[in-house]
Amino acid sequence: MNNRNLIYQPAFRHTCVVLLACMFVMLSCGDNEGNKKNDEPYDPKKPIELASFYPDSGRYLEKILLTGKNFGTDPEQIRVWFNSRRAAVVGSTGSRMYVLAPRLPGDTCVISVAIGNDSLVYDKTFRYFTSVTVTTIAGNGNKTDYQDGDLTTSILQPRYICVDGEDNIFVMTRGPYEFGGENGVMNVTRIDEEANELITIAKGVVANVPAADPVTGIISFPTEQTVGSFFTLDPKELWAPRFREMKWPASGDRPAEGWKHSMVVNPSDGFIYTRYYYGHIVKMDPRTYEVETIYKTEQGDSYGLAFNPHEPNILYISFWSNAGVNANSICTIDVTDPQNSFKRIGGSTSGGHRDGPLESAQFRNPSQIYCDADGNMYIADCSNHCIRRITPEKLVETVLGMPGTAGWKDGGKDEALFNLPRGLGISKDGSIYVADLGNARVRKLSIN
Repeated sequence: MNNRNLIYQPAFRHTCVVLLACMFVMLSCGDNEGNKKNDEPYDPKKPIELASFYPDSGRYLEKILLTGKNFGTDPEQIRVWFNSRRAAVVGSTGSRMYVLAPRLPGDTCVISVAIGNDSLVYDKTFRYFTSVTVTTIAGNGNKTDYQDGDLTTSILQPRYICVDGEDNIFVMTRGPYEFGGENGVMNVTRIDEEANELITIAKGVVANVPAADPVTGIISFPTEQTVGSFFTLDPKELWAPRFREMKWPASGDRPAEGWKHSMVVNPSDGFIYTRYYYGHIVKMDPRTYEVETIYKTEQGDSYGLAFNPHEPNILYISFWSNAGVNANSICTIDVTDPQNSFKRIGGSTSGGHRDGPLESAQFRNPSQIYCDADGNMYIADCSNHCIRRITPEKLVETVLGMPGTAGWKDGGKDEALFNLPRGLGISKDGSIYVADLGNARVRKLSIN
């Protein structure tokens, strides 16, 4: 079984662009026969002019024809934006060009064109339509057993997920004691979607939220065996699990137990960050394993850490309901100035569900956080049974799921249901993989 949405497949994208380019070449040839002026290069001494575009609405990768004057014929010199999202320019004849609508530019889009030092905006706006669907790719609802192999017959209890730069999907399984059981079957597994296979990497390991190093590809994840214990999975070693131990300073405050639930790599400084139940926010050198406590919050659990590529060195933390003044909230800290920057930016300590501006939004046991390349932050809002998104404009919206209603149902916005989603990760094409713990399934969200 392969549920990969074709619109996100690289091969499909490439085919679309090639076909569109061929169509554009034929269009250009026709124009050249009738009007040589349409093949003139951009003249910096003349202004560019915008006339119209068609169609006036569409989805991701929609083919849009823009008309005007003095566009030039070199697509690399033409910059087109839908709001703040850059659109791919397929080709230009000088008076018309084809572009592809970018991913998630916003519902109502202003289209702007820039060539050289000249920049203009179309009078009319483009209406962008978003569709989200979820499918189940692994698991069958069994909360007590485990079976690897074929994804269609796999059994697992996914708790956290990590997707690396090569779209390898790592799942930390741990039976849902929320339903009256114990820890269940604890394994570290990898999903190979193309091969339709669930592969066991490590058995009997208490594995918490993992982190992928964007440079080395090494996966690191904390465990609770000792204060400094964690594991690494190196792709050069075919992800063979290696037990590691942090090196603590000889003196200073140190957590009493190894209750650390999340790790994340900071792309800006290369350090790995984790946070303990007792409040210690720690950074670790991935080469020497030496650690330093940079800040200490009030105690309580946090199951999500993330860095946003558009906000260097700002660490986002999601707090569980037992975290005191930070309960059910999203907080940030600037790791370059930790003593002066920790703050809560969204959420009510009593918990709830509210979309809108981040400062007034509400969550209920927000868990794993993951950020895409565009700066959208996705959150597994566990006890609200839904997936939330914080946009770069700091607006919170519910992507899928019915707040407060647990269940299992694949489909679109009006029908999809989750049950205590705890983890999520994002692939290069924007697909979101969810560890739907209460349903004992791994789900895949395709966003167009």
